[in-house]
Amino acid sequence: MKKIISTGVLLVTILAAQAKTNARDTIFIKSLEKLADYAGKSNVLVKMKPGEYTFNSIKIGQHSVFKRDKNSKISGDFHIGSLIHFSGHNSRYFLSGVSINIDSKLHENFGESEFSEVLVSGSNNYIKGLKAKDVGAHVPANRVQMLRIMGDNNTIENADLFVQGSTPYGYGHLLGKGKNALVPLHKHSVLLVEGTNTKLLGCKVVTHAYGHGIFMQGAVNTLLKDCYVEGKMRTTNAMLAETSGLAFDTGFKSDYPPGKIMPNEIKSLSEDGIRTYPTGGLNGRRTQGVTVINCTVKNMRSGFDLSANLPPTKVVGSTALGCQEKGFSIGTDGVIENSKGDALYGPLITFVGKNITNCTVDLELIGAVSNYKVSRMAEINGAGHHITLRNYQGKKRSVEAPIVFGESFWDDVHRYRNPEAPHGTYAGAENIKLFNYTGMPVKLNDLSVNCLINNFVEANR
Repeated sequence: MKKIISTGVLLVTILAAQAKTNARDTIFIKSLEKLADYAGKSNVLVKMKPGEYTFNSIKIGQHSVFKRDKNSKISGDFHIGSLIHFSGHNSRYFLSGVSINIDSKLHENFGESEFSEVLVSGSNNYIKGLKAKDVGAHVPANRVQMLRIMGDNNTIENADLFVQGSTPYGYGHLLGKGKNALVPLHKHSVLLVEGTNTKLLGCKVVTHAYGHGIFMQGAVNTLLKDCYVEGKMRTTNAMLAETSGLAFDTGFKSDYPPGKIMPNEIKSLSEDGIRTYPTGGLNGRRTQGVTVINCTVKNMRSGFDLSANLPPTKVVGSTALGCQEKGFSIGTDGVIENSKGDALYGPLITFVGKNITNCTVDLELIGAVSNYKVSRMAEINGAGHHITLRNYQGKKRSVEAPIVFGESFWDDVHRYRNPEAPHGTYAGAENIKLFNYTGMPVKLNDLSVNCLINNFVEANR
């Protein structure tokens, strides 16, 4: 006689077996030492006990050395220190409810090596719920990131990262940001992506340091979805009121025109919110392919500065609020749609150079205004763009700021630093179509050629 098992009983049996297997395979941990240990293992499923943990020693940290590809333009091995190093592959880490405090004195360790508080060099990993916070504001010995993703096919979900500790901090980029900076630089950025196929989902980044929020160097095919980046602002009047400190010691000079810190302005104290660099990673490859969906950047130098990477670039459903230098910027063939931002302290959108072509932009202007003058609402350069600018919720900005063609802040900076450069070296607009529903005036200079301007009247709601 055959034994008959109903489908329902069979399903319950299978699910029970799976649950038992999952319970057996899950590794439960309750210390940073164990997290550091299992971060180096492959094919593990780790769940950490919720609670507050503190790093106040580098005893479980490590110094790592990576070989560069023989075709790399950079010579020598790459040295980096870290507190937690996810070097394994094909692993899953569940850290929800875990809060990691990092004593900022640890920023002073690892000497001349770079330092990432959390480093991910392995591939095909999933890390959920990483919450980390710097405690104290000690300046790093070298460049620091809180989270650096070097490996491929990694997903970081619901990370919550807060950083502080850098120099200079309190002046934004006014004292310089490159090799010719007026003071020594010890930056502290938050989240660096260098790998391929990285996914950042629901991540929150807050920075009280001089450095970027989320940035990509040599990254390929990066997705950012439901992420949030926030910095702080400070008035130049507060800087000029100082009687000691870095700005005071330089005579309140600036690396930007007109060469000194000017009163009655406001600056972000950090760098860009979501930013791409042209190249990076161990082998200096080109950064390529960025998709940003439903992300928000607030009070950073730039909101979405995605002009340096190779296409495709797409920004959808995203918001830039209170950013100093620009809300949005994209490179050739870039797309911005269903997104919005204000011109509270700087332009809603900037095309940084005349070589950017064939972008499609549909942006809404949030009407918020401040006590600080905005000289340009939008800076249009390049060729072949199709740009539509509307008012958010149909509400017109109460203070006019022009949409300019053939001008930009970066053109101003380049001409200040290189006054002998011919007119039109850095800016110019050609064959661009603008559909302007904002009611803001449009200004075309002599570097604007064959641009079609369509102005529409949109009544306030």
